Amino acid sequence: MKEESALTIAPAELVFEETKLTCPIEDGHRMVPVKTVCTILDIDFQTQDSWLKDHRFFSQLYRPAYTVGADNKQREMNCLSIFDLYAWVSSVTLNNRKPGSIDRQYRLLVWLREKMLDVYKSVDVWIQENKYEQQLLTLKEQTEEQLLVAMQTVKELKARAKEIDTTIEDIRMNRFTGQTALPFPENEVDK
Repeated sequence: MKEESALTIAPAELVFEETKLTCPIEDGHRMVPVKTVCTILDIDFQTQDSWLKDHRFFSQLYRPAYTVGADNKQREMNCLSIFDLYAWVSSVTLNNRKPGSIDRQYRLLVWLREKMLDVYKSVDVWIQENKYEQQLLTLKEQTEEQLLVAMQTVKELKARAKEIDTTIEDIRMNRFTGQTALPFPENEVDK
């Protein structure tokens, strides 16, 4: 079983006509278990599984992902992303189907379209959040540069203050010994 890190995004729980689909995120895509969709459509999973694996286009998109099965246990299941699922469900042949399964297919397509719109909306939110994060990162960088300049200025001012303190100490120690290197104020006025 796949180990989950602390940063793993929780799978989405989608429900179509009382059938729960646990859809994990894999490589940034919301994945939907094909076996569960086959159950919804009342079509043979083995046939569809083989067809997807052999298909020129879908074979590149069809891959295992960890999801929760009908038995509520986590397991690896072959999935398609929610965006690719629509194309596959649309392509399922209408021949040799059980009564009512074609109507379920059409209802599933309408439902998928709605879910895809929700995903698009969340992508838009993500894009906006990403732009805001980029702005904040730029602002942080500018602030850190200003802080570095300010810290350098503080360092220079501290060194200058230390130098002044050393000179003051020197003057205080040597004020009445005649060893001070500073001219007396009245000599400064004469110049």
